[in-house]
Amino acid sequence: MNKLYTLFILLVVSFQTMNAQKKKDLLEEINQLRQELRVSQGQVSDYQRKEVASQAQIASLEKQVEDLRESNTSLLSNMGSFTALSKKKAENLESSLVSLQLKDKKINAINDAFSKNDSIKLAVLTKFKQAVGNDAAIGVQQGAVYITIPNSLLFGDDDKNYSLQDKSKALLSRIGTVLVANPDLKIAVEGNSNALKFEKTELRSNWDLSSLQAAAVIQSLQEEFKVLPKQMEVLGKSEYATEGIETVTRIRVDPGFKDFYIQIKDNMKE
Repeated sequence: MNKLYTLFILLVVSFQTMNAQKKKDLLEEINQLRQELRVSQGQVSDYQRKEVASQAQIASLEKQVEDLRESNTSLLSNMGSFTALSKKKAENLESSLVSLQLKDKKINAINDAFSKNDSIKLAVLTKFKQAVGNDAAIGVQQGAVYITIPNSLLFGDDDKNYSLQDKSKALLSRIGTVLVANPDLKIAVEGNSNALKFEKTELRSNWDLSSLQAAAVIQSLQEEFKVLPKQMEVLGKSEYATEGIETVTRIRVDPGFKDFYIQIKDNMKE
């Protein structure tokens, strides 16, 4: 009986010892598991923080990508606009160059016309200078060649006379010779007179006198020296165009200036 009791006690004590050891082992295991749990929780927290940071970085990168995409789109659009603008500027530049070339062409044509016109005037001036000699004054005024002849040479000392004197025929002959040799030349004979009074005469005024004096020069050139009528015209200027005390008759020579101005006008139109 005592042995059984002792055995029972031993069994109980062993069992309690075993339970105590198991409990201790379990507590150690629990503590270890808790430690591992805390480590795991720390790692999870760390991973979560990293995930948040990664998400933020991803969001930032996505925003940068979007911004770059928009910038790229804008750049492509601007490049298209720039290309179109450059093309337009190139076209405008080309158009401006063409316009400048046309203007240069016009200017050159006008300069050539002026040069030709000046050459014609010089040639006409030279011809008539040789023709009139010292009997008349000759020069260029307002773009035309003028021959100025004293009325005393043409009509004598009588201011009211409109019949040509014989001494005028030599000069008119030389002028007529130049006109006949150059049928493209045209002249206008301008008669001038002093402010004279007319009483008991067929002349009514200085308009009549200046016109008749100019007409006398024209008729002589036509009838005696064979100048074509279409080359000549009469202008009576009364006393209102007299250049000085001595009255004069002026012959304005037009060496085809009309063609010159037509050429200039045509060049300006083109």
